Amino acid sequence: MRNRELFALSWLGILLLAVATTPIQAGGYSVVENDVEVRMDYPVEMVTGNCYTITFWMKASQNLTDLRAVLTIYYHVDSAANILYDKTIVSEGSVATGWTTSKTIRICIPDARPRDPYVRSKLQIYYKVDGVQRGLSHEWYMAIVRSQSYENLESQIDELRAKINNLCNEIKKLERQLADKEQELEELQGSYGALLSSYSSLMEKYQQTKAEFESLSKDYEDLEESYQSLRDKHQATIVELEKLRSRYEMLMKNYDNIEERYQSLLGDYQTALSELSTYKTMYLELKSRHENLQSRHEDLIVEAAGLRQKIADLEQEYGELNRVYQATLGESSLTRNVLFAQTAAVIVGIGLYALLSRKFMKPPAKRSESAAEGNGEKKIQRILSGRRITIPSEVAAKLGLKEGDQIEVDYGNGVILVRPVKEAGERSLEKMGTQTEEKSTSGEREGS
Repeated sequence: MRNRELFALSWLGILLLAVATTPIQAGGYSVVENDVEVRMDYPVEMVTGNCYTITFWMKASQNLTDLRAVLTIYYHVDSAANILYDKTIVSEGSVATGWTTSKTIRICIPDARPRDPYVRSKLQIYYKVDGVQRGLSHEWYMAIVRSQSYENLESQIDELRAKINNLCNEIKKLERQLADKEQELEELQGSYGALLSSYSSLMEKYQQTKAEFESLSKDYEDLEESYQSLRDKHQATIVELEKLRSRYEMLMKNYDNIEERYQSLLGDYQTALSELSTYKTMYLELKSRHENLQSRHEDLIVEAAGLRQKIADLEQEYGELNRVYQATLGESSLTRNVLFAQTAAVIVGIGLYALLSRKFMKPPAKRSESAAEGNGEKKIQRILSGRRITIPSEVAAKLGLKEGDQIEVDYGNGVILVRPVKEAGERSLEKMGTQTEEKSTSGEREGS
């Protein structure tokens, strides 16, 4: 029974080390933009079969219109994502600066025990500032799901440690009792030697008494009674000695059993130390990978922000030229021709930017089998849980990939091909260029 308790303690210690890297306090997500402030509070550790409360708070830093916030919470289990919550939590036609709101969302984790479940959340906010559509979207890992909480595991480990201490105290007590019994045995062995010596002396007296029997016949009966008495004592001493021998053998057997249990406990302790060292090594390796992925993620965010700014600047310049063009439609044909030339230059610039963006942000179209295979710069990536792979940061930078982009996956002839899907922003940019060319052509016709 005690061996089972020690075995359970060792496994609970390993489980505690595996989950020790996850904090047990409540977590949260917050963001502060020029237009809005958002904060969410939620637990980062959840237990299967229980329900939890998530709070949402939002504040408007400017006057907003068409405000809408959508919250989606996914429950990932066995390589699948189940939706626990998907609702529009905020929907307002217009709000003033300083407007605030808060919501309370309650979710329940299914009462099942799948492998490595966790909860992921996605928040999308849409609004307008001075008639300009804006948005904020964020998706993040919310909480890990376990069958038992961190506090329950700690309580079980404390109980098992107390039981081990009690077992150690009992072993020490038995060792002290064994030492006392050994000392008593030595004392009994000394008494047995003294009794043997006394017996020999009595036998010598008996021989002397027998030799003097004829001359001391009157004392025979007294000596006979003494002899019988001594003989009875001798028999009693022999019986007691046999009892002591049996007790000594029983104590030796108990000692062997205690020694065997001690060696078993020592082996379990060495095994637990070895497994602890292994899990520490795994933890350090996972921590290094996490830091590397976080660095790549931040680089991609910076690069995506730069590209979006370029597109916004080009769209603003195009709008200004278009307004100038509309204002000067009634002027002379020479002025219109100059504006047409400027508009054409802008269109050419937009077209060149679109071509360069398509060249650097998207891979070339499939022309041959050698082109589909790649440029020879191969990277070896490990397949993660859920059959997920990570695209290297330098590859994502060359192809203009960022978080949330869509990719096309194809396979054949023993290979897997991954291609980026054309961005909606590039399609809208090309469409604006086409509309500008059509307006320029119609303006020239009207001027002629």
